[in-house]
Parts: sequence; C-alpha cells; structure tokens
Amino acid sequence: MFSGPKNQSAANPAAVFEEHLGQLTALVRQRLTLELQFHQRHDLEQLESDLTELVVEFGQLLRVIYRYDLGDALTHEAAWFASVLAARGPGLDAWRLLLDSWVMAIEGVIKPPECNQLAAPLQGLRELSQQVFAGAQTPHDAPTARPVEELVDCLVVGDRNGAQQLLQVQRAAGLPAADLILRLILPAMAEIGRLWERNELAVFEEHLASETILRLLAGLTAGEMNLARAGCTAMVSCAPGDQHQILPAALTAYLELRGWNVRSLGRSLPSGQIALAAAQVKPAALFLSMTMLARLPEALAVVEQVRTQLPGCAVIVGGRGAVWGRQLLEMAGARVTQDFDEAHRLASGERLKDA
Repeated sequence: MFSGPKNQSAANPAAVFEEHLGQLTALVRQRLTLELQFHQRHDLEQLESDLTELVVEFGQLLRVIYRYDLGDALTHEAAWFASVLAARGPGLDAWRLLLDSWVMAIEGVIKPPECNQLAAPLQGLRELSQQVFAGAQTPHDAPTARPVEELVDCLVVGDRNGAQQLLQVQRAAGLPAADLILRLILPAMAEIGRLWERNELAVFEEHLASETILRLLAGLTAGEMNLARAGCTAMVSCAPGDQHQILPAALTAYLELRGWNVRSLGRSLPSGQIALAAAQVKPAALFLSMTMLARLPEALAVVEQVRTQLPGCAVIVGGRGAVWGRQLLEMAGARVTQDFDEAHRLASGERLKDA
C-alpha cells in the first residue's frame, strides 16, 4: 500500500513521510497547543502532557506502519493509545484531535498523491474511533489471583519487605524461584501496567512499583546461592529507543535462575553498540525486548548486525511490540516469543543445534 506506485517518477509515500517526520511532528504539536490554549478547549488541558508524548510515539508508529506496509496493525496499535486516553477524561475528543492534526500536517506538507495515500488510513481510523474506544473501555481482564493482588498492593506503596514476605511464603510452599517470576511477578507487572493505562495509579505509585520490582528481582537471584550454571552466556537488552527496563530485568533474573550467565545491557543502547557488545562478549543468545511496534526498524537493525557479526548467536525477540513485526523479525533471522520459558528453550535448542 505504501511502497509507492510503479511509476518510478512518483515518490515513495513511506520515504516521503520519513523525510518530513520531524517537520510533521512539530506541526502536530503546534496545532495541539493552539487548540488547547486558544480555542477554549479547557476540557482537554488535563491531557496536554499525555498528548505531547503520544504525538511523538504515534509518529514513530506511523513510520513503521508505512515503511513495512503494516496497515492491519494500525487499528490494533491504536487500541493502546485509545485505552490510555479513554481513562484520562475526554479521551475520544483527544484521539480525534490527534488524528485530525496528523492528517492536516500531512496534507499541508506533502503533495498529492502521496499525501492522500498517507492520510487515508488515518481518516479510516478516525471513522472507527467510536468502536475503538468502546473496545478500549470494555473490561476483558481475567480476575487477578489473590497472591498477585497482595503483591501489587505492596509494590505500589514501595513495601519491599512486605513483598519479600509474600514471595517467601510461596517459596516455602514449594514454588521454585523461577516460577515466582512467572506466576507472581510478571502478572503483578501486567496488573500495574493495566492500572496505569486506566489512570488508576498515580505516577509516583508506578515509580514505586517499578523500583520495588527491580529490588525484588535482584534479591531473588542473590538469594539462590547454588544456581546450576549451564556454562553459557546470554545477553539481554531493550531494543534501541525502548525505555521499558522492567521486563528485561525480569527476564535477566529468570534466565539466571535457569542457569544462564547473563550480561544485561539495559535500555536505549543504539544497535551498533548492542552488536559490538555481542561481538566482544560472544553470548550464545541475545534476548531483545521490544515493547512498542514503533521500535521495529531499530530491532531489525540489531538482529541483522548481530547475525552478521556473530552468526552462531541465537537472537530471541519478545515483548508486545514484536507481535506484528514477527514475520519481518524472523525473516531477519530472529525467533519471536512472548513466553520466558519458551525463550529459554528456544535459545537452549539453538545452542545445542550449533554445538
């Protein structure tokens, strides 16, 4: 759809969009500021900080949608934006304003016919706004298990000791340390994310929970003095530009408990630095966390560079953002999964195959 017409004299719409992305983003932000400040949209002022951040993220998402012709993913990804805005006051109006602003920016900067091709999916998405928001506001979460609820209650107030005691009770009941991550910590993280998405947590509560989770994970591996090491090294990293460090931290702890020697790179390293680290450390597997589909080009760059420099290294990509990018990631040589245990088994299987 966006790869450009057969007439080679015409521009590639996706390339034109990326060329002007900075200018388009600035225009969208300017229009939102004018709308909120000078058009008496006091009902939307409470969303100003959220909208400003979402403008940039939505532009990065569109870059990916257009570049890789992932039009089917647009409505699915829009549901996340809708869910965030739906819980924050007049979200439907804010969502329509965001879409209208992008359409106006595209039509104001890019000439036909490319602007028409780029604007059409956004106009279609706007027509579906009511349905998208209805879906975002419809509860479809399974009831949270009581131990997970209790853990969440401790995390959001930063009660590390209380959280530690809850984990110790489960440990004493025979639950292995690695399973504490799968059955308690990951579900608690998901519940905290859901509460934040629905605006049921203050920002400071989400920060307290995140920091407490990091301390719990460090304590889990430190408390296991007799870890059976497989003698193989794994490397864990966020995709370039991905700021969500909790999931990679949980994966690092899980892999250590499953016997891997883990080197964690944390968040936001550029692809070249991740590839350089892999070339020097020579891990048997690189685990890459990709929370947002907007990080797909950077994740692909990591996969391609690592596979080129270290062909024997298995690259496992996970995270919500990897779902729609699965085909492209696997074509580049990665394996995609949303499950910690499967990620461990995939990497172990690749290691044995190459041995």
